Amino acid sequence: MDRMLGKLAPKFNPKTLDFARYLKPKAIAPPPTKSYWEYKIPEPTWGMYANDTIGDCTCAAAAHLLMNWTAHTGSMVTPALEEVLGMYSAISGYDPISGANDNGAAITDVLDYLQKTGLAGHKIDGWAQIDHTNLNHAKTAIYLFGGINIGVQVPQSIMDQTDQHETWDVVPNDGGIDGGHSIPNFGYGATGTTCVTWGALQPMTWEWFKKYCDEAYCLLSLDWLASSGLAPSHLDVASLRADLQELRV
Repeated sequence: MDRMLGKLAPKFNPKTLDFARYLKPKAIAPPPTKSYWEYKIPEPTWGMYANDTIGDCTCAAAAHLLMNWTAHTGSMVTPALEEVLGMYSAISGYDPISGANDNGAAITDVLDYLQKTGLAGHKIDGWAQIDHTNLNHAKTAIYLFGGINIGVQVPQSIMDQTDQHETWDVVPNDGGIDGGHSIPNFGYGATGTTCVTWGALQPMTWEWFKKYCDEAYCLLSLDWLASSGLAPSHLDVASLRADLQELRV
């Protein structure tokens, strides 16, 4: 199976909020020991969204997040391939006819597009950056927001691990970095976390996450928060919404 990447280097965006700012100090409790939001969607349903031939992983990740939120809160929305390619073209300048300008995209540019324009008729309210070195914050964000969007630097070693249906894990010689990749993580347990990549579920150890993740975000979507019935009791929601209103353009 061919696999493409496509995440560009982390890019500053002034609308990026700080997840830690909205955790209520007196209400913080350890996140659940495990959470598996991906269980609603049969694995073959995820889809590749052309990330086997072009570097649109950032937009494929957005589609998978929307699928998972809506699968839990109503009827699952499955963006069409043409909608995902249209988003990638609008953000990166990619020409689906000639194949020109297949240069990837920055995650924050994709998040900005999702807030302003949306995907398959669904927008996000905003997004917050998670300290990816703080595993408790990563777990809390997955649990409260139905998943997180992370960026990783992909070592050659995971290509073989993926082929063998193995967990991504740190090895002594990783073969060097092939490039950046954007993936949504929907579940976690004691030993690691599970993402969706190249159309399939893929587990990784926390050691791998800590070594190769270079950015992480939770997306604030009413597709999840308004209907999930999951009260984000550890969050200062009033301040969060107020700041989102100030940033909306």
